[in-house]
Amino acid sequence: MTSQETVKVFIGSGEASLLERKVLIYSLHKHSTREIDIYIFNGTHNAVEHNQEEPVLAPMPLKIKYRNITEFSYYRFLIPQLCDHQGKAIWLDSDIITLHDIGELFDTPMDGYDLLMKTTAYPDLSPDLDPRCSAIMVIDCERVRFDLESLIREVDQGLYSDRDLMHMTIRFRRFHPFQIGEFAPEWNIRDYWDEQTKLIHYTDLETQPWKYHNHPYGELWFEYLQEAIQAGYVTQRDIDLSLTRAYVRSDLMSGNFAPVQRKLNRAKVMFRKLTASS
Repeated sequence: MTSQETVKVFIGSGEASLLERKVLIYSLHKHSTREIDIYIFNGTHNAVEHNQEEPVLAPMPLKIKYRNITEFSYYRFLIPQLCDHQGKAIWLDSDIITLHDIGELFDTPMDGYDLLMKTTAYPDLSPDLDPRCSAIMVIDCERVRFDLESLIREVDQGLYSDRDLMHMTIRFRRFHPFQIGEFAPEWNIRDYWDEQTKLIHYTDLETQPWKYHNHPYGELWFEYLQEAIQAGYVTQRDIDLSLTRAYVRSDLMSGNFAPVQRKLNRAKVMFRKLTASS
């Protein structure tokens, strides 16, 4: 592997994720030191878009598309097929921003593993099942074979649950013995940021800063939104569509904080200035 190998990134999305995926794309390009191939799965339209090319129909049977938990849940299983079972690829949910060069994650040695995923605790899944977070994955497309229709058929037969499939638990791996390793944990930090964080995942649906006020690390997302607007990754039409269709909160452009909190923040700044000058 050379440092010049193109990084393949697949983003799970839908129309309601328009702004968040564009901010994510901006963050990927901002920090990248080499070429990135970005593929967007738009589950709303069952489409895949490669970089700036026109979207094409995704190879997702409609009977499975309609079963998606989110608009894009099952699309990650199409990645090896779309890569012609060659090379590696990264999957990212759209509610993410990267804070570091994605090439570093892409270059993580597979060390004989088929996939790299973070081990994460879930309240409805026993730790004994070894559940993995599939929101960020590195996939060896040469080794991994997913037959999506067969996987869904096995869920319907009760061999394992949909949750087992999405989190590739031991129940799932009894039938599909993929070897799963882990990447550095700072590449999947949920709703938290510090100087070690390389990727922040705004995974709590009830606190995402484009939908709700006062996320403790929402200011970071809004900084990237403003940069994405200035760089042309996010257009006024994108913002208008998202507001009109209620994909985001109506006062999105006022920033992370609610009006009362903004007044408190201004008061704190004024107090600090006054005490510093006295």
